Amino acid sequence: MAKKAYHGGAFFNAIGNDFAALEKSNEIISADVLDAWFDPSPKVISKIKKYLSFSIKTSPPTQCEGLIKTISKIRKVPEANIIVGGGSSDLMFSFFPHILKGVESVLILDPTYGEYAHIFEHVTKNKILRHKLSKEADFKINYNELSEQIERENPSLVMLVNPNSPTGQYWERQNILNLIKNFPKILFVIDETYVDYIDQKLSLEKEAVKNENLVIIKSMSKVYALSGARAGYIVAHGKVINKVSSFIPPWSVSLVAQIAGVEALKDPAYYSKKYKETHELRQGMISELKKIQSVKIYDSIANFFLIELLDEKLKADSIIQKLRKQKIYLRDCASMSTQFKNNFIRVAVKNKATNKIIVDALKKTL
Repeated sequence: MAKKAYHGGAFFNAIGNDFAALEKSNEIISADVLDAWFDPSPKVISKIKKYLSFSIKTSPPTQCEGLIKTISKIRKVPEANIIVGGGSSDLMFSFFPHILKGVESVLILDPTYGEYAHIFEHVTKNKILRHKLSKEADFKINYNELSEQIERENPSLVMLVNPNSPTGQYWERQNILNLIKNFPKILFVIDETYVDYIDQKLSLEKEAVKNENLVIIKSMSKVYALSGARAGYIVAHGKVINKVSSFIPPWSVSLVAQIAGVEALKDPAYYSKKYKETHELRQGMISELKKIQSVKIYDSIANFFLIELLDEKLKADSIIQKLRKQKIYLRDCASMSTQFKNNFIRVAVKNKATNKIIVDALKKTL
């Protein structure tokens, strides 16, 4: 059987994967994936509702020209340096196999988003080097230690998720710029899925246009509340774009997703407000959970945070199963790190009422 990366989304087992009982979605708490707790911009909803029939039955622009043009205008990067796809995962499976031909080793963070280890091990079949982040340092990257490992092991590609998942830690952009300058022959790929939760201006998209050894992957799912629509993009130097653009299929993004993406990008004020509310909601959850003696909470800058189980009698998989019986779905992080030993849980931030249900359930269980 073909290997597949483990993700969250188990809550669909309670709803039904055939969508025959979608009304059950109101009965469960899907905090095992990092979908936004808020709705897409009202501009997105209004446009999609008005043209729903048209957008479902009609073929989209073949190469997503309008979406690319809007990304270019809003993010201030040339259209020629942008590739779009049906979400960041779709782009990963198109991008890495054509970039990593003949490449021996790839360095990733540990812990980090599990899809990357899966791709490098089972799809591109590279040797994976892991830069282990210390829980004593709250899983923050130490520049000198990472730089020394790159110097010592000389990987062809370094994959950084920044801010990282599941740790929620952000690494200052200047550190990455220093690395790409100091190691010009190594390709640095940065997944910036959650960077807008801090500040859109922190993105390295503009730098990727100028540097051949820097590539930025962006999902539009989490920060624009478009997970179901599926849209994402890559920004890279022209030479990198030329290597992979011909492998991006036509109609790679649905018309619904293209329309939603364009409208979302045009409403930064709405999303900025929601990011601020997300931080307040996350802090509210953390302040309550810190009262529990048997856990350590690792704060984040995004729409999630990490829980470490300090009591050896507590096991992540057991707690996950107990909460599922209450229709609460959280994420066991075992697949995200070789360091996690059934003792880390990731929680996605939801609305205030839902967060209280999660917190109360965790208090009783822990």
